[in-house]
Amino acid sequence: MERRKWRKEEIEEYRKTKGVFFYYNKEDFNFLVPKAYGIGWTVNWANPISLVFVIAIIGVILIRKLFSVICANLDCGELY
Repeated sequence: MERRKWRKEEIEEYRKTKGVFFYYNKEDFNFLVPKAYGIGWTVNWANPISLVFVIAIIGVILIRKLFSVICANLDCGELY
């Protein structure tokens, strides 16, 4: 299986045959691909970078929540 960056036309053809809800194409090396409907971009969930992206977002949310709990207990209002 050859991994390469697919063109927009190839992505649209893939979506016609496989569906459009999640874009999961192991042969496509693109991290972000154009949305099937509307304006913007979506993630190719078969790309390993997408897992790192999701873990980073969850990590930022958890660290921020942890920091707010610690500051609430230490009364560091001017820092947060």
